[in-house]
Amino acid sequence: MTDRSLEDMTTFHLERFVPYLVHSIGSRLAEGFGECFDAAGVNLQEWRVMAVLHEFGPQTMGDIARRTSINASTMTRLIGAMEKSALVERERPVANQRTVYVRLRDEGRRKVERLIPQVIDYERDLSACFSEAELDTFRTLLSKMFRSLTDDRPPAEREKILAG
Repeated sequence: MTDRSLEDMTTFHLERFVPYLVHSIGSRLAEGFGECFDAAGVNLQEWRVMAVLHEFGPQTMGDIARRTSINASTMTRLIGAMEKSALVERERPVANQRTVYVRLRDEGRRKVERLIPQVIDYERDLSACFSEAELDTFRTLLSKMFRSLTDDRPPAEREKILAG
């Protein structure tokens, strides 16, 4: 065992380990949304898809997958189920029949517009322990970490971007 490994073993604390903290927070956040989504008849993944379509308009499944962090095979099944529930529909633009866009239907729009005030209230309650400046910093840091995880550039190039 190297000196560095020994040092890591003595200084490691699970409850301060960033991946553990992020996972724990994410799990608790998802649980908190449960009641609100259950009442609307949607799940967390459906909410994410509807929120993306509401904010950005029709998207390809690949774009939705990137914006929601839902993998492509799950996305295909999810969109199929959401079509059956009349929340979304697939459409092909006349100019490019090879591209398939997913569009929010009226029922999906109604649900997402009912949910937005509830999720904003939930976020407001959760973040009450932060000042506005702390919350802005927290959002910035989370976004920076997310970008570093989703960036396809080599690590050395990513580090230069993140440092700046």
